[in-house]
Amino acid sequence: MIDFPGYEYRYEASEILGKRRVIYDPSRKAVWTVPYRDQVEPSVVARLPKAGYWVPAAEAGALRSLLEAHGIVFSTLNNDLQDISVSTYKVDTFEFATQTFEGRTRLTSKGHWVAGQARLSRGSLFVPLAQARARVVANLFEPTAPDSLLGWGNFNRSFEQKEYMEDYVAEQEARRMLAADPALKAEYEDRLQSDQGFAADSSARLEFFYRRHPAWDTRFATYPVMAADAPPPQ
Repeated sequence: MIDFPGYEYRYEASEILGKRRVIYDPSRKAVWTVPYRDQVEPSVVARLPKAGYWVPAAEAGALRSLLEAHGIVFSTLNNDLQDISVSTYKVDTFEFATQTFEGRTRLTSKGHWVAGQARLSRGSLFVPLAQARARVVANLFEPTAPDSLLGWGNFNRSFEQKEYMEDYVAEQEARRMLAADPALKAEYEDRLQSDQGFAADSSARLEFFYRRHPAWDTRFATYPVMAADAPPPQ
């Protein structure tokens, strides 16, 4: 606790606000005793990739000027690359803000990184972490960062389901899938028994099958920026 110079104040009921308001008296000095916190602990921790981040060509045009405005170093891919080792952030749960903020609809999400292979088209951007503005890069591209591009809604279209099945089609496909796959049938029946909310939700029941159907969009709720532990090949 420390002594902090201030002014005397009092509270009065406010007929405007419908609650108490504070009134300061600048003619009467006072000393407030307040807590001083001299140790900072992070609320969000992320493991950064060893090399940097890949921005696919489809997103490069929108992000190029932003990277340049921040003085961030990046390179542009001149040729297509096949089977590049990357990690992709799969979002498990997400929620859009109920109102816009500074003209944007923010996105809150939770997910996990999955290692795999990717094809990168000409025009994709590679943003290395080995640069002076590495902390800015991390805060922009790490999806859990409070001011990440993902959190600020730059990729909201990746969380809009574009394709769907009509109920009558989904039910027909569900019957076919149950008949063809005993393991799927057992999983479905177990879910019905163990999850009353699921059992009572017809949309959730149909989505159970749609997510396992070849027509399901595997890129839905996937962060388009990829992490890389190795730089692009020369």
